Amino acid sequence: MAAFGLADVEARAKELAAEPYAQPRLEEALPKPLLDLTYDQYRAIKHSPDGRLWDDGETPFRVEMFHPGYLFKRPVIAHEVSSDLSQVKPLPFDPARFDYTSLVLEDEVDWSSLPGYAGFRIQFPLNGGADQWDEIGSFLGASYFRILGQDQRYGISARALALNVAHPEALEEFPEFVEHWLVKPAPGDRELRFFSLLDSPSVTGAFAFRLVPGVSTEMDVTASLFFRKEVKSLGLAPLTSMFLFGENSRERCFHDWRPEVHDSDGLLVAASNGELIWRPLVNQTIIRYSAFAVDEPRGFGLLQRDREFRNYQDLDNPYQFTPSYWVEAREGMGPGAVRLVELPTKYESYDNVVAFFEPSGPVPVGNGEPLRYSYILKSKMHLEESLSPERAVATYVGVDPFFNDTRRFAIDFNGPTLQGLDRHSQVFAEITSSTNGFVTENRCFKNEHTGGWRVAFKLDTDDHNTDPVELRCFLKLLPEGRTLTETWSYLWHPEV
Repeated sequence: MAAFGLADVEARAKELAAEPYAQPRLEEALPKPLLDLTYDQYRAIKHSPDGRLWDDGETPFRVEMFHPGYLFKRPVIAHEVSSDLSQVKPLPFDPARFDYTSLVLEDEVDWSSLPGYAGFRIQFPLNGGADQWDEIGSFLGASYFRILGQDQRYGISARALALNVAHPEALEEFPEFVEHWLVKPAPGDRELRFFSLLDSPSVTGAFAFRLVPGVSTEMDVTASLFFRKEVKSLGLAPLTSMFLFGENSRERCFHDWRPEVHDSDGLLVAASNGELIWRPLVNQTIIRYSAFAVDEPRGFGLLQRDREFRNYQDLDNPYQFTPSYWVEAREGMGPGAVRLVELPTKYESYDNVVAFFEPSGPVPVGNGEPLRYSYILKSKMHLEESLSPERAVATYVGVDPFFNDTRRFAIDFNGPTLQGLDRHSQVFAEITSSTNGFVTENRCFKNEHTGGWRVAFKLDTDDHNTDPVELRCFLKLLPEGRTLTETWSYLWHPEV
């Protein structure tokens, strides 16, 4: 047969988009005991040591399939593709891949009758010797997936697509991967390829993935989308994370013993004009929307810049090891905006931050023409400073002790260039504010404890002001006026 590839999945997605969306009948897909599994029951289903795919010593990758049930109620069809792409064979559900000895159910289940899996995880010897298998990626739940680089721990997630995220006129839609084709690596391969079919009431999609593990593991993503109908908001390359509180959260008090709790602490945007914009995350009592318009996106990401254990003090959840996800745009995204949505939460167990790229042009609906685009997703921790060397590393916000409508800000910048400037250097903070805010007492000075530079200023607002204030700040070197740092961008909003 001809070589299998993205064109085959694209043809299936196009065919699917021409049909009405078929709402899955979960009660017919899975036995009721699996639909009703509790968290503990689901965790009681173990992987069998003999159930891994490609566990033959011939390839550096191996795969474990996830069991359907609990939250993962829609079975996903899986296939194996030969390394030369010439053969495709189904991977039917096999109960021998799992160990059920610890699972207690009131009713018996015919395991052999299950129509598919819930997803899969990828293992590779990344952090130790050839005999140490580390999880470097997983696809589980709707269109969510995660990848890990060296020494990293799970936190942030990626998605294939985000539709109508927190949109006031439409409910959010969660497209689902319904079929995967896993390409068996040839001996000595250092990358893993696979293809996936996506379906939802509004959109179908064909995706090609190429996973390259390393210090910063990379996922090359190529996609074709077919639209059944228009959507209110289209989010490409979406990222989902959690921010409960950080050093900038004094106004909303959290009674927690830990200094900070977050999987990510800011959004970085590489604008088309070369500017790097850093927006620290905030968890308030209202939904916050931000947009950064770009003519042609270069990249964006939700980053975890704080890597110090002392700032988390959590031995159970090592937030200092959660990766930063960086999206490097390649082709097909065009002009649009990087959007950030921050949802209020009181619990660290819920993801409450979403970032994605929204193209500005219309999408092709119902004509069989796809929207094609591609990007590279990078999972970074080591050497992540290369994304923006001269950067804002901390933001502190407090209420002035004498005036309740005045806020005190302190921003710490650091980087190789800033480290090389002594305290006598003429470093100036360029600060701007939207018209409903007034910046006073702008001071910029060397931070002798870190070697970087600190900016301190006051933000004055009206006592009755309920509108957010947009702030921007970057450092310049005088007298030539050379820009030294990325642009710190902050949306201050009075608590409501």
